[in-house]
Amino acid sequence: MPGRLTHIACLVACAVLTTAPARADGDGQPAEVDRESADGRHGPAGTARLFTMPIADVVGAYQMTIGGDGSLLEEPGVLSFAGVAALGVGDLAQVEYRHTQAISAGGRNAPVPAIGAQFQAPLPRRGRIPAVALALRLGLGRGQSFGATELIERVADLYLVTRWSAGDSLRLHAGARISQAEVELAGDRQFTASRVLLLPTAGAELDTMAGARLVTEFGLAPRFDFDPNSAAEPVIDYGALGRIGARWRMHRYLSVDSSLGYQIETRSSAARPPGSLLAWDIRMGAELYLPWGHLACRATGAFCP
Repeated sequence: MPGRLTHIACLVACAVLTTAPARADGDGQPAEVDRESADGRHGPAGTARLFTMPIADVVGAYQMTIGGDGSLLEEPGVLSFAGVAALGVGDLAQVEYRHTQAISAGGRNAPVPAIGAQFQAPLPRRGRIPAVALALRLGLGRGQSFGATELIERVADLYLVTRWSAGDSLRLHAGARISQAEVELAGDRQFTASRVLLLPTAGAELDTMAGARLVTEFGLAPRFDFDPNSAAEPVIDYGALGRIGARWRMHRYLSVDSSLGYQIETRSSAARPPGSLLAWDIRMGAELYLPWGHLACRATGAFCP
């Protein structure tokens, strides 16, 4: 499956990078994207995510963003962190390292690391024409130990997402994620399994005032179930995660956000019916926008207009 996903993404990348026109304003992207030059070298980038959900925008040519969020509530005394770093490659592509959504053994919202690329379709950016993007992520794996047993979780994604602007202040997002989730036991127990999951997701942004907006997202995510005290093997299933919060543009190169995350039961059991609240936490985060093309131009004379 990862090989097929890579082949598909490479074909899309070639089509995008060879036919992409220059991006134009008036596409419903937040006004926070400051375009001091036609090629975007000087202005700060726009974000390419809600909280964890990618959106159908890339950070922009000669731009880079580094962001993440953390919580001390999910596991008392332990800081849980998830981050993303994206580097713009042309106007319609980016390469990235990010933590992709997953529910780990034990029921914790524990995103797994992945590297990949995202490509935005070269559609006209005017009126109410929606933006569309395709992302490919290859899972790096996340391990945790239970005595002599090591559990390794890995997720590879093919992600199709779209954005539609409903007026000047509201943007709606929707997508479908095809994930190959893999689980492996090592150490004193040997086991491997994988499962392909179709995971819908949706979100919205509402500008409330200059530099501030409300953000929400909800979607299905891979769920890994494993009891180290039982002889049962790990199971891969569906889980549901959501976030709602606010983001503030504190500076042209910095934004901060605060959100409430929650996990919803998707299975029926005697203890909990579907839709029950399983867990929640409060997360604080920030994103730094770096115009690396402008910095390189000043420092070395390269990448200048």
